[in-house]
Amino acid sequence: MTLDSQQPRSASVALFAVNRRKLIPIALAVVAAAGVAGGTFFFTQGDQTPTADRMSTNTVPPTTATPSKAPTITQNTPEMPAIATSSGSQPVALTAPASAPASAPASAPASAPASAAIQPVRPSSPSTTNLATTLAMTQTDPVGARLALTHLLDRRDLTAADEFAAITSLRELNSKLFFSPAMSINDPVVRTYTVVAGDTLSKIAKKNDIQTDWRIIQRINAMKSEKSLRIGQKLKLPVGAFHAEISKSNYQMKIFAGEGPSRVLVAIFPVGLGELNSTPTGAFMVRPKSKLINPEWKNPRTGERFASDDPKNPIGERWIGLIGVEAHNQGIKGYGIHGTVDPASIGKQESMGCVRLSNTDVELVYELLTEPNSTIVIAP
Repeated sequence: MTLDSQQPRSASVALFAVNRRKLIPIALAVVAAAGVAGGTFFFTQGDQTPTADRMSTNTVPPTTATPSKAPTITQNTPEMPAIATSSGSQPVALTAPASAPASAPASAPASAPASAAIQPVRPSSPSTTNLATTLAMTQTDPVGARLALTHLLDRRDLTAADEFAAITSLRELNSKLFFSPAMSINDPVVRTYTVVAGDTLSKIAKKNDIQTDWRIIQRINAMKSEKSLRIGQKLKLPVGAFHAEISKSNYQMKIFAGEGPSRVLVAIFPVGLGELNSTPTGAFMVRPKSKLINPEWKNPRTGERFASDDPKNPIGERWIGLIGVEAHNQGIKGYGIHGTVDPASIGKQESMGCVRLSNTDVELVYELLTEPNSTIVIAP
């Protein structure tokens, strides 16, 4: 047998000519297939390109890829109501700090396309379903609904609209459950007491081991005067201690009754904070013998003194001193929670590091937070 390599040149040329005629259509088919494969890879891989990368190019997408009607994305952020005020009737609206933008995050570049500023909306499920079920409980089981709403808010995964609905419902529940003389069955936050001869509100608080200021008894029982007690009168008394959580990022103070999984949210207040982010963070307690009504004050920077009745006294009508209880803040002193003569400073960083509330709000906080029962956590 003769190998191809041993064929005469003329035979090899002839064979090549024949093979060339056979290979041409095969080669064309291969090229065509490669083109189709390459096009398929481009389009499928193009869909996997990160959104940011696609938006960073100047290529206008084909009109066939654009939906005939683009969905409108809106983000309604209603003002956040306070759950309760010192009067228990006129809630204070909690608004975002004036310096905080309400739309795109600060990190978004100014030159970014408008579509880049649209943030994905957090899914409403399962929070919406849970919220709807909880809101339905408010009429049949208000005590259980208050606890469930507190748990929903503690999860911090509600949409803005759901959070607004939850806080609004809590405000309405607490106006009846806590900030009124009405009693609810099986409410662990309050209990009843029958007035006897010789009672005063301070005596009632002491002999019942009330862990709040006695003035809160007068408030929640809608008493015009502490002297309006009568023998046989039924009073609502608070049970246990109250604690505060302050969020510097939200300029917000929350007041809880109790601790752990059984705690319930009873009030939310807007606050002012220290200039240049100077309000310290961590866990604190009420400093012993530091709670003052109508206090005098000396400016530690200038030495200027303000009398207790001075309408220009910057700390208002209440002072609650704080003491750190963690390793990093045990040496911190001189800070506190107080009122203000400058209501416009609420929601801003304008104090010397203290936490400011309106004079009306600080009166209620003064009555709820006590030493050594209450803890105050200040978070970034």
